Amino acid sequence: MNAAELQQVLFKRIKENLPPHLSLAEELASLLGVSADSAYRRIRGEKPLDIGELAAVSRKFRLSVDGLIGQHAGGFLFQGPFVDGKEFTFTAWLDSLHRHLAEAADGRDTTFIFQSKDIPLFHHFSSPELAHFKFFFWRKTILQEDGPDLLALDLSIRDEALLALGRKTYLTYCRMPSVEIWNAEGMSSTLRQISYYRATGVFRKEEDAQVLFDQCLKLLDHLERQAEHGVKFLPGDRPEEGTARYQLCHNEVLLGDNAIYIDNGRRRIVFLNHTGVNFLGTTDERFVDHTKRSLDNIMRRSTPISGSGEKERKRFFNALRADIDGRRR
Repeated sequence: MNAAELQQVLFKRIKENLPPHLSLAEELASLLGVSADSAYRRIRGEKPLDIGELAAVSRKFRLSVDGLIGQHAGGFLFQGPFVDGKEFTFTAWLDSLHRHLAEAADGRDTTFIFQSKDIPLFHHFSSPELAHFKFFFWRKTILQEDGPDLLALDLSIRDEALLALGRKTYLTYCRMPSVEIWNAEGMSSTLRQISYYRATGVFRKEEDAQVLFDQCLKLLDHLERQAEHGVKFLPGDRPEEGTARYQLCHNEVLLGDNAIYIDNGRRRIVFLNHTGVNFLGTTDERFVDHTKRSLDNIMRRSTPISGSGEKERKRFFNALRADIDGRRR
């Protein structure tokens, strides 16, 4: 790949990540202090960027030129900040999660596939108790944050602003059609976390652990109803015609890895979960194509349990309920 082609690829990647209401040429012209025509010539690769311009573009749009070069040498370019409590806080992570979902939900005929290791995290946000527990666990145990609010877990002491952001994220997920691929371990991660905190004395009150087990059962009841009707709706509401489609598949072959595939009609992207809460994203066409083919293959080897699969659906959810009942004693 020559320099002009690499420059074109650079701007193609920037355009994919640019909000649709912004013009790449206008943003580039403003950044470099050049005319719109000169900006267009750079975007087309007709006028090469000098070293200073390349550095300014890379910083502004947070894109690695080294990564692009490596990508076309057999590598793949991923992006995603780490939650570090300073430059990218847990609140910023949750807000970023919502923004990515909102972009997907605002697409036309969006495709959203979640290959789940645990119940997709968005569902936990429907319950203030479960959301509070997951936020506490991620911050204290995974991210190793400290502070007086993380010394002991008390469900009555909540960060209402954080819960509101989680609720907004859940509501955005509810208005987007999605496919979720689960396995028999679907609830195990959350249940192990509750059991771990019981064993290590993190709960201020034992009854809070029981409240969380009850909330897990309520969540399963709601998700089973969603699967039965094949649509998304809020807990306590009735399924309504025209709500977002909900397709649930049971995979007995492969343990999921919390991979997410999104096609919102404007761009396709894959997110991979790592180190507990962090996600890396890529729009690399080869990687996205490979992921989509893999997910299609997994779905063909999975049992649909939404819509008409009543027998398999009841068996699947009853097994998850039995796991909760066995752990709460």
